[in-house]
Amino acid sequence: MKALVVLSHLMSKDCDLEVESISRAELAIEKFSNKEYDSLITIGWAYRPDCTTPIAEVVKKYILDNSLIGESSIVSLTRSRDTVGDAFCCLDFFCNVKLTKLHIVTSDYHVNRTSIIFNSIFNNSVPIRVFGASTNDSMDPSTLQHEQRSLEEFFQTFKGVDFSSKKEI
Repeated sequence: MKALVVLSHLMSKDCDLEVESISRAELAIEKFSNKEYDSLITIGWAYRPDCTTPIAEVVKKYILDNSLIGESSIVSLTRSRDTVGDAFCCLDFFCNVKLTKLHIVTSDYHVNRTSIIFNSIFNNSVPIRVFGASTNDSMDPSTLQHEQRSLEEFFQTFKGVDFSSKKEI
């Protein structure tokens, strides 16, 4: 199976995706429409206290409303709360599937951290490629510092973890 995963970002309480989420969804539509994937995964929880709809479902609806991609091709995973959770939920979802390719859509500034996290969680067992939707934050020092700090926290949290063991992760 060849899968494309689109990581969610932010939305309003009225379930309107913000610009960066739309950019990610649009890039996912573009990539998936090339017909090289078997499934499209949207991911993200109901993170807003003023909205019970998981962002994965909102991204799915956006893709359905703005493309010719059929509903049967899209799966929403609604448990993850961050990039590590996204990777783990994908690992769990694909555990009984022969995954031959996993591509991920995120934002340009988030590509490196996403690649490291997914490759770690999947223990380099499948070819992973990450695509970044263009943002205004790709050169923003505070955004880049946040990405670096988050990556350092990931390494610290998972120091010594055997990534070949889902239980240990």
